[in-house]
Order: sequence, then structure tokens, then C-alpha cells
Amino acid sequence: MNFFVKYKKHLKNILYSLITYISILIYFNYLFKSASYNILTTLLYFLILLFYYKIDMSNDIRIKKFSYILSFILSCFLSVGNIVYPFVYSGAVNIFSLKNIIYAIVCIIGLFLMLSRIFSLMFLNINKIKIYEDIKDNKKCLKLFFIILGIILICWIPYFLRFYPAIMTPDSYYVIHYANSKILSDFHTFGHTWFFGLPFLLGKLLFANMNIAVAFSIVFQMIIMAVVFAYSVIYLYKNGLKKFICILCTLVYALSPLYAHYSITLWRDVIFGGAFVLLFISLLQLLYNKNNSKKFPLVLLIISTLLILFFRNNGIYICILLLPFILLSKISHKKLVTIIYISILIFYYIIKGPIFNYFNVQKSKTIEAYSIPLQQIARTIAMGKDLDEESKNYLSEIMKVDLISKNYSSATSDPIKNITDNKKLSETKLMFFKIWFKNLFRYPKVYIEAYLTQTLGYWYPNVEYWATGSESKSFFKDVDVYSDPITPNQFNKIIDITSSRKIPFCNLIWSVGTATFILIISTFIFIYNNKSKYLLCYTPLYLLLFSILIATPVFCELRYVYGIFTCIPLLLTIPFKKGENND
Repeated sequence: MNFFVKYKKHLKNILYSLITYISILIYFNYLFKSASYNILTTLLYFLILLFYYKIDMSNDIRIKKFSYILSFILSCFLSVGNIVYPFVYSGAVNIFSLKNIIYAIVCIIGLFLMLSRIFSLMFLNINKIKIYEDIKDNKKCLKLFFIILGIILICWIPYFLRFYPAIMTPDSYYVIHYANSKILSDFHTFGHTWFFGLPFLLGKLLFANMNIAVAFSIVFQMIIMAVVFAYSVIYLYKNGLKKFICILCTLVYALSPLYAHYSITLWRDVIFGGAFVLLFISLLQLLYNKNNSKKFPLVLLIISTLLILFFRNNGIYICILLLPFILLSKISHKKLVTIIYISILIFYYIIKGPIFNYFNVQKSKTIEAYSIPLQQIARTIAMGKDLDEESKNYLSEIMKVDLISKNYSSATSDPIKNITDNKKLSETKLMFFKIWFKNLFRYPKVYIEAYLTQTLGYWYPNVEYWATGSESKSFFKDVDVYSDPITPNQFNKIIDITSSRKIPFCNLIWSVGTATFILIISTFIFIYNNKSKYLLCYTPLYLLLFSILIATPVFCELRYVYGIFTCIPLLLTIPFKKGENND
């Protein structure tokens, strides 16, 4: 007994390092394989052991609490995601076998032990990070704004020339077709179609060429996004962020291939993503600035909310769910903000209701919101699970049940939606959820597997999935638009490498799971620095993420959560701000 007491620390470090070592072997799929006998892999154990000897958990109770909670969340995401990822394209198969469950538990424990020490060290030293100084003189900000704007646009031009007139996918051609033919439709959102369509039609009138017209509209989009990003950097600068960090933020927006690619992509998600930057800053200003002018933050709030509402159909859910958080927050001018915010929501429903009906604007399909429950029911059938007569009879009315086993894909709900009758599903919503709940309690494991595979890319960082388009040509006869790069092939190859995941660290730029991790870690730092009352500015980003986690049609679509990516420089800097912000 005395032996264990005397050598407690050594035995604990050896045990912890062994568990972490095994969890890492599981994580990299090395356990019980030849790779685990590699001399460098074996050396890894001694490096982990050294890590445990060098880094101790802080004795501070508050630091321990924050470190443990954050480490447990991320360890679960990493460990469960690592087990699920190999099965994303495998269809309806059993994922959580006894072996995989044991592997996941061991992996969670090992990563938790390691991450908790890392985060303990982070929280222990968080107050030593000094990236803010005295508030800057606002007189210089206008000049700096145009300099930053110019730098961002200049750095994006090579991408614009390489993908001239724009990066386009099938969705893009629908938008061009609707705008060109003046079709009133909300299937690809009315707001984005005419945000693109007005400069497109003006360009077509001026140049009598559709490619130039598309380019004209894309340049307009580039300028809007560059203005949003430049403004966010100026906001940080005039609130005391050190000049060097502001330069880094500028370079992130200017040089990251992600922002460059998306600035020239004809998608509604681009401006929608930019709106979250404006909403973040407007809420932050209204939270911090108790006695200063309220006009500009309110203008930003109105603009950003309207863009979110009218550019993606899930925007309404984000904005409605944000309202109670506004009411519960310590926001300045709360009564005025609430009245304006509710007025915007009423305006949205007037436009989407009677006005759309009057002009016969085509509505988007209801079935999009049923992606995950449809996937869960489809997986249950594809795995050959027994259903009662009521379930069989109802499901055979709304979908082609005999095609489910052949069509089911774990990664996307499109094959199942294509064999489902949207009209009948819309007319029998209550019955659908009755059947869904009934089989949830019968086959919870199948439902969990379906959900995890359908949402994996949004919370697991190691997923590799397409995030941007390439050269393409229109499939509409009335839309003579096609990719026509202005730059030579050798230059194009260099630009194309920037979106490759094969270069070390590059996958971090395109990883949706990594952006989610940044959001979570930033939130914990924000709370740790006693800024919980200002968390309202983070709420729209979580609502964006959750709106996708409950209705995503694809397991990893970066553009759906582009709003988190646009806010990354804010998420990495705002938590370290001390004191009140300048207006």
C-alpha cells in the first residue's frame, strides 16, 4: 500500500499515458495492425508519457470545471465521429457493434485525459494573452477601411479570373434561369434570386452578353462581401485590437482560399453567411454600448436580419428562435430593439404570405425539412427491421417503400426524398410523426446511427467533402452561361491547388467540424472571462448550426454553415477583449 502511495504520481502518469496511447491508436485505426508495431508509433507512447509528466492539471476548481466539460464534449465528438466516419457511404449497416462501442469509450477516456490537461493549461494562461490595447482614434478608420477593402478585393481577383464569370453549380443555373426568365419562385429563395438578378439584368442590358452579365453581378457580390469583412476588421481595430492582429485578420479574409472561392460563387449561402458577421457585431454593440448611439447597431441589425430571413429558408427559424434570447438578454434599448425585431418578422410573413400568394410566387418544398426523420425511417426499413401494419400502410402511401433498400444513402437524403410524395407528406404531418415516434422507441439504435451519419461533417473535423464548385456549363437553353477562364492553364492549376485537401493543414480551412470546434472553444473562453451576459452575439451561430443539425439533407455541406466561417476572426479575438467596447 505504501508503494502505491509513494509512487502514485508515477503510476497515474503511466496509466493515463497508456490509455491515451491506446485511444490514439484506435483513433488512427492502428490498434492490432502492423502500424502499431512501427518504431515511431511506439515512440509516441514515450512522448505522451513525457507530456503527462510535464503538464499537470491546475488545482483551480473553476479551471478544472471548464477544462473537464470542454474536453468531454470534444472527446465525444472526436471519438464517436471516428467510429462513424468509415460507415458514411456504407448504407444501412450496423455501426455500433460491441467492439466499436468499446473502442469509442476507450477513445473518449484517453482523449479526455489528454485534452483536459491541454485546456487546463490554456485557461491557466488565458489572462496573459494581451491582444487588445487602448481604443483607436476613429478618424483614421475610414482610410484604413478602404485600404483593407482594396487588399481583400485585389487578392480575390486571381480567383475571379480563373473561374470567370463565376463558380457555378446546378443551383446557380436555376438562379440565373429564374432571373433571366423573370420567374417568380422561392425555391432558390426569392431574395437571393433578385439580389443576383437585378445587377445581372443590368449587366445584360449594358453588355448584351450573359457571361459578362453574370460576372457583373458576381463583382457586385465580391464588393459586398469585401465590405462586410473590411468592416469587421475595422470594428475590431477601433475597439483596441492590436494592429498586428488586425493585419492577420485582414490576411485571413484576403488570402484564405475559402473566402476567395465563396466570394465568386453564385450561391445564396455567400451573402447569407456574410449577414452573420453584421448580426454578430450589431448584437455585440447593443450589448456593450449602454449609453452610446443606438442608430448604427440597429441599422446593422435590420440589414442582417432581413438578409438572413430572405436568403435561406431556414433563416426564419434562426430569427424566431433568437427573439426569446433577445428578450432575456441585457441588451441596451431592449424595448426598441424588440419592437423593431418583431416588426421585421411580421414584414417577413406579410411578404411570404399574402404578397407571395398575390403574385403566385412558387413556394419551396416542405420535404426539405423532413430530411433527417425520413432518413431514420428509411434506414429502419433498409436494415430489414419489422414494422407494424399501421406503419407499413402509411409509409406505402407517402413513399415507394420497395425502392428504399436500393436507394438509401447514409450521406444524403436526396435519394429518399426523390421517392417520397411531398404533397401527401405535407397533408399528413401528424400521422408521419406518430409513425416516426412509434419506431423511434422500437429501434432507437438505428435512429441514432441514421442521425450521426447524416450530420457527421458538422461536428467531426476529419471529414473530407467537396466545398466549392469548378468549371461548368448551363443546362438551360435560355441561359448561355459557361465557365470561361481568362487565365492560362498553368496559373489555373496553381489556383486549383488552393482548394486541395492533400496539402498539410489545408483541410483545416475547409473543415466544417473544425469551425464548430472553434465556435465551442471560443464560447468557453468567452464564458471563462466572465462575459456570459454578452453571449447573445454567439446565439445566431449556434442557431444556424442547430437548424442544420435538425434538417440537413447532406452530411457535410460547408455552404450551409458558411456564417460560422465568416465570423472566425471575430470568434478568435472578441473573447480576449477587456472592458466596454467603443461605438
